[in-house]
Order: sequence, then structure tokens, then C-alpha cells
Amino acid sequence: MELTSKKVLLLAVLSAAALFVLTVWLWPRLSKRSWRSVLGRVGLLLATQLAIFLVIGLCVNQSIGAYATWADLFGENKKPGTVTHYKTGPNGTELKALGTAYEGPAGTPAKAPHRS
Repeated sequence: MELTSKKVLLLAVLSAAALFVLTVWLWPRLSKRSWRSVLGRVGLLLATQLAIFLVIGLCVNQSIGAYATWADLFGENKKPGTVTHYKTGPNGTELKALGTAYEGPAGTPAKAPHRS
């Protein structure tokens, strides 16, 4: 499944909704004053909050296109991105790649990697 696919977003929405329903359903059972009940409530709330945060992050990523693939998200894609010539919109704003800049540590210019 692609990172920007609707299936991933739907799966995240369904899991967030399921966690919300599970939290509401289990809350009376976890209302005791034992440490297990407190940990259960904290765990359910944390899982639900993380699922909601995931849904929001996926929606934002789909709208702005920050990460196109899972490799981009996890930092496995080491190639620098390049802009190619293309048009957008009805009138078409033209974009053309003029070059590629490489940066080393702390913003210092670095040599371009060797291409074989």
C-alpha cells in the first residue's frame, strides 16, 4: 500500500474510530482505583490520541505531498530530489530544473556524489 493511497488513510480512520469505541466501551470496566485500571485508561487514551494524530498527519501529507513513499518517510531514500520540466494549472506555470545543490553537515557546501 502506498503512503498516499486512500486505503492507508481509510485504514487509519477505521482504526482511530475503533479505538475510540473501544475506549468508551472499556471505560466503565477500568474505573477502579487499581494501578492496572489506571494504566489501562492511560494506554487506551494514548493509543486513541496517536491514532487520531496519525489520521491528521496522513491527511496533511496527502494535501501537501511532503512524503511520496514509505522510503521518503523513513529516510531510506538517499537520492536528492530534482525538479523536472512540467506545467501545472489551466494556464500552466512552467517549472524547469536549473541545477542541483548538495549540502554537507551544518549547511556547508559538499561535493556532488559520484555517479557511475
